[in-house]
Amino acid sequence: MKNNITIKDVAREAGVSVATVSYVINERSDKRISDKTRKKVLQVINLLGYTPNQSAKALATNRSGMAALYVSPDFSTLKNAEQLHFINFLASFLHEKNYDLIYLSDTYKDKFDHADAILCYDISSEYFRQIGDNNFAPLIALDCMINDPLFFQINSDYEKIAQQAKKHFHDNPYTLCLLDTPNQERKEYLQPLFEHIVYVKDFADLSALSDRNILVIEQTLYDCLKNHPTVYYLPTLTTEKAEVLLSCMENAIKRIPIEKHDLFA
Repeated sequence: MKNNITIKDVAREAGVSVATVSYVINERSDKRISDKTRKKVLQVINLLGYTPNQSAKALATNRSGMAALYVSPDFSTLKNAEQLHFINFLASFLHEKNYDLIYLSDTYKDKFDHADAILCYDISSEYFRQIGDNNFAPLIALDCMINDPLFFQINSDYEKIAQQAKKHFHDNPYTLCLLDTPNQERKEYLQPLFEHIVYVKDFADLSALSDRNILVIEQTLYDCLKNHPTVYYLPTLTTEKAEVLLSCMENAIKRIPIEKHDLFA
């Protein structure tokens, strides 16, 4: 019977998330997991006779030199182009830091034990939690807002971007043009910062921007709009941002407790 007990059973009986159980199993000294919760999880593990996957426990000490990546499933040509641009940039950056990057399709639903960390780029919070429920490896959100203090989330410094755009356009109205995102939390965060936002799904959406001052922050949209007379490009995919991501990866892999998990770069 013991062999049939899963981590989801432990989480359900303890009244916590699967991610919390995995952190307790891996002995992460995270202050945000209270002693009461930690003890309760351990008691349930003992009660149910649950035996954690040894390869999952080993992730806390052994290094594979590999990072896995999930992106949002999307059939938009423009979105796919931006994702490919991001993957190429990140793979090149991580290679210089002695990491290999492996892309995991959204059709891959199983637990992935071979990576030191799993990166999630521009996905919904629901998809993020689904990935977290299936994996023990540290999970990091990039360009999406999860708002869970157990996980690092790295986003662009949109307040700084808004200030730079305001200065560039001399306080004249402008439109932030973005590729559509499944992350509703990021949309809600951006709404009060920018008076006008247009989310682009396909090429037809670009025609409505002909008479506006335009701010773009994604390479693919800039390639489409670079001949527009009043386009302003502030790239958000930078080496500085990648360095912040790498730092978060290293801290998460080493199970180093960090107070600030919500980062802007």
